[in-house]
Amino acid sequence: MNRKQKRILLLLISAISVFFISFFTYLGNASAATTSDSDVSETSSQTSSNGANDGAVTNASATTDVNANTTANSDESATTSPDPNETEIANSQLSTSAAEDGMVLLQNKNGTLPISTDDSVALFGGGAYGTVKGGTGSGNVNPRKTVNIWDGLKDAGYQIKTDDYLTGIAKDYDTQNAAFAKSHPMMGTFNYADPQISQATFDSAPADVGIYVLSRNAGEGADRTDTKGDYEITNAELNNIKNVAQKYNKSILLLNVGGQVDTKFIDQIPDLDSVLLVSQGGQNTGVAVADLLSGKVTPSGKLVDTWANNYSDYPASATFGANDGNTEKENYTEGIYVGYRYFDTYNVTPHYEFGYGLSYTDFKVATNSVSVNGTNLVTKVTVTNVGNKYSGREVVQEYYSAPKGTVDKAFQNLAAYAKTDVLAPGQSETLTMSFPIYNMASYDTATSSYIMDAGNYIVRVGDSSRNTDVATVLNLPNKVTTEKLSSEMAPAVDPTVLHGSDNTYVPANQVAELASAPVINLDSSSLNMVRGNNASTIDENAVTTIVNKNSTPKLPTTDLDQTIVSINAANGSSLKDVYSGKITMDQFIASLSTKQLSQIVSGNLVMTAKQLASTYNMMKNGMDSVSSVDSSDPDTASALSIIGSASTQVPGAAGQTTGELKNRGIPVSVNSDGPAGLRLTPESKVNGQTRYQYATAWPIGTLLAQAWDPQMMYKVGDAVGKEMKEFGVDTWLAPGMNIHRDPLNGRNFEYYSEDPLVAGVSATAITKGVQTNPGVGTTVKHFFANSQESSRQTMDAEIGEQAMREIYLKGFETVMKDAQPEYVMSSYNQVNGQYNAANFDLLTNILRGEWGYKGTVMTDWYNLKSLSDPASMMRAGNDLIMPGGTQQALQIAATNAADGNKLALGDLQKSAESVLNTIMKTYTFAQANNLTAKSITPYDVDSIMTANGASW
Repeated sequence: MNRKQKRILLLLISAISVFFISFFTYLGNASAATTSDSDVSETSSQTSSNGANDGAVTNASATTDVNANTTANSDESATTSPDPNETEIANSQLSTSAAEDGMVLLQNKNGTLPISTDDSVALFGGGAYGTVKGGTGSGNVNPRKTVNIWDGLKDAGYQIKTDDYLTGIAKDYDTQNAAFAKSHPMMGTFNYADPQISQATFDSAPADVGIYVLSRNAGEGADRTDTKGDYEITNAELNNIKNVAQKYNKSILLLNVGGQVDTKFIDQIPDLDSVLLVSQGGQNTGVAVADLLSGKVTPSGKLVDTWANNYSDYPASATFGANDGNTEKENYTEGIYVGYRYFDTYNVTPHYEFGYGLSYTDFKVATNSVSVNGTNLVTKVTVTNVGNKYSGREVVQEYYSAPKGTVDKAFQNLAAYAKTDVLAPGQSETLTMSFPIYNMASYDTATSSYIMDAGNYIVRVGDSSRNTDVATVLNLPNKVTTEKLSSEMAPAVDPTVLHGSDNTYVPANQVAELASAPVINLDSSSLNMVRGNNASTIDENAVTTIVNKNSTPKLPTTDLDQTIVSINAANGSSLKDVYSGKITMDQFIASLSTKQLSQIVSGNLVMTAKQLASTYNMMKNGMDSVSSVDSSDPDTASALSIIGSASTQVPGAAGQTTGELKNRGIPVSVNSDGPAGLRLTPESKVNGQTRYQYATAWPIGTLLAQAWDPQMMYKVGDAVGKEMKEFGVDTWLAPGMNIHRDPLNGRNFEYYSEDPLVAGVSATAITKGVQTNPGVGTTVKHFFANSQESSRQTMDAEIGEQAMREIYLKGFETVMKDAQPEYVMSSYNQVNGQYNAANFDLLTNILRGEWGYKGTVMTDWYNLKSLSDPASMMRAGNDLIMPGGTQQALQIAATNAADGNKLALGDLQKSAESVLNTIMKTYTFAQANNLTAKSITPYDVDSIMTANGASW
């Protein structure tokens, strides 16, 4: 079997897998789980709450019928008015602004852009009609309206000369898309193949400007490929772009893509004037494009990834995903050298460097001062618009280079960034950036600590990673340890092969600049152990179990060091009693049975043991594992008839906590997919009455990060939080923040960047924005190293400790310390031979012991470990299993089961306590108890950098 055949097989298995995930989700609607143990045998029927979700996404219909008798609060989570309200209108406008801020001007010969709305336009490419607003899968959103580029330009006043051509393209596009949807009923990513444009078409469309839209789409469940029509452009596309460039006086290429594509062809078309990376801008992509092309808004986005000359230039390209024929094992041989860290350290010239982006105007960036304030480095930079025609915004980026020493070092690392306001010609603004000096430390695996080697630390300031000037040199006289940790999740053998290079990229003027640069002598003693000893002190072998003084509980046997605490259980109490201080949480927990505890730590979907086993086999082995399912079973037929219908609480929401314990004051808490907005069913019927919940489709995560504007991302998060409260959603399954290790990850569009600082600050800004709305919160995902979609349920990423700490964990660490998100979602994959979802080192020692995380950990949907061994997940610190289905297994494991798969009752109680503590913070809990909800983000959070007085 050749590589192409293997890829086709993988895609086929992925599509079939997703179908059966959804199949069993809905099968759980019709069936109730029971157990034979007397303590847990009274399991009642529950219905599934998830339509499309993070782990299994269906092509849900736009409307659904809901019976109000089984839909709690459905009339509170939607409106009966078909008209947009103030929130929807305001959020639509913000979505447009966010898209405009993050689109990147890559080329603009002869000042071709902007173009007047008086110019006639010949618009080509399937993406002009089928503009991709965002990728597919759980990140897809159903807004009221999506504006494509064709409509956006027409609405802006441009005279489109190719309407006949585009009408034909639209018809062909719709036909192919419908056929694709029919053959991929559950999940898939449609990409339209542009036909070659005929000479007659060009002859019939004389115009002032020729524009070609190159589109790509990708999504959950499958990785991209280094082939024509994906990473590479097709022959037809190349010929079309060449012809547009040759036949029109002004030519523009619009890249409607969610991630990197091959762009070296641009240099091979000398007549091509301008290239604008429009990315995937959400529901108003067409509006944003028109505003930028017309000059109503000046582009100010910068790349958050390195765009290479060749795909093979990326360090992981040879082995990524299916490229080496092995999707089950991925050795991260590049270590810390990811993205620009690799290109700069190994002196590989990119096509467009990290941080690159042009404007319609020019800016002068001048460093005024660099100073040390305590343990922070403070830099003041004045930016002046030196153009004479256009206003615009500029991004200032600060990098540092650490001296060589005892551990691997990249040539440079991003330390801080800030963005100006809109500056008119001649106008200036002074930006102030600061970051803790100890952020320049590197992780030393030999001592399990962060260290700073003695020597000179060069600080540079500029507008891209390869356009900087030396601002200062920091001299550290002695090596220091800034933070002590302990070894966690270490691989048996470190797979790292790359350890740096002596032939690095060197900025052109560096020698002269260093000769005249100011030198700041650092105080080693002020930095030594400045972060302290944060090694986790949590005992992995200890468990505390709470029992009722007035009972003789039958506890499961355990090899753990068990401490039993006897208290007076508060039988008949409510969760509000805990909130108000009438009783303690321990008293409430002691009053709950193992059945009730198991319900709390599981989503409300219930599955039989047979369904659970079949789902596990299918997820692990593919289509052959579901052969035992009886398709003639009436429950199966019923489930198939309702695939794509909405959830029981908020139509279309991904999942919810149990509704079986309302009599104990535990309300249902709903979560909705993301991260491009709330994935909900836009129209539903409750008792025959139509209700509406149109959510905003925001730009993809990568585009938002390309704005380099945390304040804007905070506003987006705030807007999402307002929609959540309006629709009855407590938890948003976003932001996604895995590192862009390689361009071919099918889900990169959901994530922010190849750089952990950009990823961490972006997630912090979004989370703070959402959680500024009292009682609603985010779910940071996928924790961690979810760098590929191929074999995502089983694959093992082998990563060295330094790369884990500095690259793949760093962004998560930032948002945990700086924003305290409501939830963390553990990922499917393994790291160094152990599933993340059942890894005590990750979920307890690192997350809670080292970082001080106070929230709750949930699984991704249908995680293999939750299907096969949910007890191990409770032990590790994975508190909430979504979308459910494991209540029965947990109940058995927490009693004297004979199979040896035992769960300490204390672990079950600990997870239930975590879930209940989070529920008490929700808007839903506050509403149910006439309380005032509070922001989930506390006031005393950390900060990895500040920009213009705002801490992130």
